[in-house]
Amino acid sequence: MVPPLSSEQVIRRLYQITHNHEMGFEHQITELIQMGLERFQLDIGILSRISGSDYTVQYCVTPEDVPLAAGDKFDFGATYCDITCHSDGPVAIEHVGKHEKYAVHPAYKAFGLESYIGIAIHVNGELYGTLNFSSPNPYEREFRDIDVDALTLMATWIEGELVRREQEAQLIELNHELKLLANSDSLTKVLNRRGMYKELHNGLNYLSRTKGKATIAIIDIDFFKNINDNFGHQKGDEVLLAVAETISNSIRGYDFVARFGGEEFLIWLPDDDEDGCRVVCDRIMEGIKSISLVSIPLTISIGACCFEFNCSRPKGLSFLVDSLIGCADKALYQAKDEGRNRLVVNYFDTALV
Repeated sequence: MVPPLSSEQVIRRLYQITHNHEMGFEHQITELIQMGLERFQLDIGILSRISGSDYTVQYCVTPEDVPLAAGDKFDFGATYCDITCHSDGPVAIEHVGKHEKYAVHPAYKAFGLESYIGIAIHVNGELYGTLNFSSPNPYEREFRDIDVDALTLMATWIEGELVRREQEAQLIELNHELKLLANSDSLTKVLNRRGMYKELHNGLNYLSRTKGKATIAIIDIDFFKNINDNFGHQKGDEVLLAVAETISNSIRGYDFVARFGGEEFLIWLPDDDEDGCRVVCDRIMEGIKSISLVSIPLTISIGACCFEFNCSRPKGLSFLVDSLIGCADKALYQAKDEGRNRLVVNYFDTALV
């Protein structure tokens, strides 16, 4: 029989495993469990997750003839880990069948494992699960303090790594939320001007390489000042929210809407020419008319700019963005001059940029 790993070997292996981040957490845990099996000379090693009455195997190393795999679930009360988690510290049992108390435990009756050593894993003060090692055979010697120390050392690293990974996930989530906030309008939650310009640059950069076409349209709520003056700014905000939602529900998943400023919104319609633009804008206008937040009818005016890349890539995308928006804005003023509640479409020649 191969002799068990010494304490020095355990410390050296643990250092190697925990500093091998390139292989990933799953590889590190599997290697750590394998090291534990070699240290204790047992057959089954498990890192479990405990939630309520459910005991779930997260990672395990077992002989080929043991039908156990990650994801397997058991009744927590029918496992030795129930004993571990209700103890003051690690539990080590050399021969369960001869133990005065645990020989009648449901886990022994269910699994017949004779030897067991385990420790509870806590994350941020809450029970996470257990790290445990066991065998259907009685342990040939007594578990000693250095065995418990080795187990505790492994558990300490797991706890620290789980906390680190949880904090890392929270940081990623926070960064994602901050990016959304930085690029979203605080009232309507659609893109703000910063996010709009970023998306327009990306979209135009792609279309310039593929010689594609698109439409930019600016939507203005007609006589919005009258809504604020007659019904109050809170009602005006409700109207802005309803309009933003209506526009969002009227466009495709790869289009986008942004709050351009005040009561104006901008929509980006890639691959759409004038015909496609009119279909989308008609749908938006009909949806706006159905909003009944105020006692006066709601209408919108829309100015659109259709364009196509049929030449080489433009030198300045920022200038092109401003030019296309200016083209749509000019069409919007024409729609207002002609009586509002309508769509006016202009064309822009990208070869001029």
